[in-house]
Amino acid sequence: MCEVPRRSWRPSLTPKRLALGVSGVALILAGVLWPLDSPGNGLSGLGILELGLYGLGLIILGAALILSAVVLPAVKEVEFGFPLGIKVTTAVSSREDSLRQEFDRQRSDLELCAHLLCDDPAVAQRLLEASWSKATAVWRGPVTGDLRTYVICLLVKLVSADRRWNRREIHSNDDGGSLLSSLDLAERIAVVLHDFAGLSSGQIATLTDRPIDQVRADLRSGTARAEELHGTR
Repeated sequence: MCEVPRRSWRPSLTPKRLALGVSGVALILAGVLWPLDSPGNGLSGLGILELGLYGLGLIILGAALILSAVVLPAVKEVEFGFPLGIKVTTAVSSREDSLRQEFDRQRSDLELCAHLLCDDPAVAQRLLEASWSKATAVWRGPVTGDLRTYVICLLVKLVSADRRWNRREIHSNDDGGSLLSSLDLAERIAVVLHDFAGLSSGQIATLTDRPIDQVRADLRSGTARAEELHGTR
């Protein structure tokens, strides 16, 4: 859940693209073999040069079909370029647009989680932006809802690291602070990810690398403590 998807071409191999790819290969083979089979191809009246040009045209047509119908869509869905580092500008631009659109779609949900995990709004925004920036830099899979879970995983790690290394004053519930501020960090993460991010206990356990029983215990104790504090206010 917190791992970057491995590079894979399988999601791009749809039946339509496979058919177009096979057609492109067939055209290339026909272009290569056409001059060799000139007596029986119905164009015996043409000269060697004309036959060669006709075969070259078939090769170019087949290569264009493979490139436009198979290679470019695969590059767009898999990563920013070919495995060997060859960049395709159109595919890169399209993928970047998809990532921006996905972030805009998820922004409100992710900002809510960040602000519930952090008491300081400025810190919450900074950690969320850092999480999204890192996610988009290393994400290798298609731009789907799985990217949201990966961003939340990075956000939780950054929040935990920030709490560990930076001492900040925790707001008291007596002065109108959030009830979440009174919870331990593990309880707070469990409550926010379960009640606000909509993740299951199993998903939270995988995301935080903790036993599921401990996550459930944190969820119960965190919820009970928040309800108790709410009743005394």
